[in-house]
Amino acid sequence: MTRIFLSLLFVLSFFLAAPVRAAEDIEQISSTQFDAETIAKGFTLESGDGLFRLGIRPATLNVSTRVDVKTLDPSPMAATLPANKALVGDIYLFDILNKTSYDGKDFFFLEIKYPEETHSMHGRRRIHFWNGVTAAWEELPSEDSPDTGSVRALIHLPYARLAIFDEKTLEVGKASWYAYKGCDCAASPDYPKGTYLVVTRTDDAARTVTVKVNDYGPERDVFPDRIIDLDKVAFAKLAGLGAGVIDVRVTLLQ
Repeated sequence: MTRIFLSLLFVLSFFLAAPVRAAEDIEQISSTQFDAETIAKGFTLESGDGLFRLGIRPATLNVSTRVDVKTLDPSPMAATLPANKALVGDIYLFDILNKTSYDGKDFFFLEIKYPEETHSMHGRRRIHFWNGVTAAWEELPSEDSPDTGSVRALIHLPYARLAIFDEKTLEVGKASWYAYKGCDCAASPDYPKGTYLVVTRTDDAARTVTVKVNDYGPERDVFPDRIIDLDKVAFAKLAGLGAGVIDVRVTLLQ
């Protein structure tokens, strides 16, 4: 009996002395088993923190499989993060464990919500996936929705690490004008629709206008120095329409 007691005491002392990992350091895993019934009706999986959702449509998978959704600590991948973009929130991973269950013909729905503290200030946000072949984060065609505080995308992969990145935007550049809605509104290549921006002439800080983004443009690859297109009503508050293009500073209204 004494020997058993000492053995139990040794085991207990080992666990008490062992370092305990903080909860936030342990990746969160949510798993769902897709049987024939679940495959037939489809299912939406959610990460443990409730910020990531993976939608699998009916009959997208072919045979039974487990599907994992993980919330990852970004620290191990810090060296891979793009220098010109800011990571928003955590990195997520989904994995269709039985790869033969997915033939690639259909797509999965992705939605990642912003962390609450990042709702008020942001630029162009897109979902990216980690491409292990190119060793780079690559952008998915995404829809940024400030109203719901989330970014949505589609993907044709059975496994992916995913994250939202916020592009660092140009603050100083050229502004042109166009006739659109006849309002204090603008087209931006950086900020989503619904965003309010303050546009100020760089040579006259007193000439300023607040606009609402309601369109996309100008194309950055065609006009690399143009950072905004103002509706002519808004442009007229900064300069005469005959000026055509002026130098401005664009800042997010906070």
